[in-house]
Amino acid sequence: MDDEEFKAELKRIAKKVTDFILSTLRGEPQVLYNAGLHLVKSGGKRLRPFIVLKSYNLYREGEEEVLPASAALELVHNFTLIHDDIMDRDDFRHGVPTVHRAYGDAMAILAGDMLFAEAFKLLTETPALDDYKLKLAVATLSKASVELCEGQSEDVFSVSRDFNETSYYMLINKKTSSLLAASSSIGCIAGGGDEDDLKNAELFGRKLGVAFQIIDDLLGVIGDPKITGKPVGGDLREGKKTLPIFLAISKADSNERKLIERVHGNSSATDEEIEKAVSLIRRLGVEGEVRRIAKRHASQALHHLNLLPYGPGKAWLEKLVDFVVKRRH
Repeated sequence: MDDEEFKAELKRIAKKVTDFILSTLRGEPQVLYNAGLHLVKSGGKRLRPFIVLKSYNLYREGEEEVLPASAALELVHNFTLIHDDIMDRDDFRHGVPTVHRAYGDAMAILAGDMLFAEAFKLLTETPALDDYKLKLAVATLSKASVELCEGQSEDVFSVSRDFNETSYYMLINKKTSSLLAASSSIGCIAGGGDEDDLKNAELFGRKLGVAFQIIDDLLGVIGDPKITGKPVGGDLREGKKTLPIFLAISKADSNERKLIERVHGNSSATDEEIEKAVSLIRRLGVEGEVRRIAKRHASQALHHLNLLPYGPGKAWLEKLVDFVVKRRH
């Protein structure tokens, strides 16, 4: 398949999952549900539901019987976004005000909690999950949710303590990879995969998650704002400790390092200073090295995917891996 065919399928799945969520999540008071659906309505690639559905399609055709489970993964993802934005005091996401900006902290916290609870309810309403499979799926999503909380707590504490590349990989394995691993695992569970399949499905999701986050962090430093919709060097100004920034500092000479460190975490840094630092990071060849590292993790993801059954979902998952490492936004 070509890139346009893949993007069309990704868009189709995104719309299907979004429509399902919007038709399912209703209740009173209405403001709670409006807050919970605020980011859902703003868009998103819906990568996690895509992985659930295509992992299921490694074994069986169809989507309706596993659609609630795929939506459950998206709700947990949105729950984390709402709470992360509160902790980081971010004002915008997906081009719209964050939930706490639009509805206040208290309602945002409640909205996130509601999404988290609804996610597990949706698992129980998934036709493809019999009692045994449901038990495995709930355990899988619960484990991922705990890892997400552990990762977020590590992220909070990383601001005030030494943070290195080892810490970085531990963090993204919990904050990003855990939910992608749960997505592939739950799709595999619903499809009827055996114990070895579940191990490979989890490792596929984990390695894909690492590649995804590495590229995401690259775009957070040198991404084109016209494509990403994010400010130039946003992660530099916010003082985020990511692989591209680690690599830039390690490659820089003493004067170059001072320039990067002067703007890193400096909210008062001028746009000109940020642009100079971003230009320097580009000249240091960080993008090429980061993409090579991401491709290495992507290759490991493909290795585990290739050990899974060859159903109609495999080609889509292979293309997803390619999409993740090549993406520009």
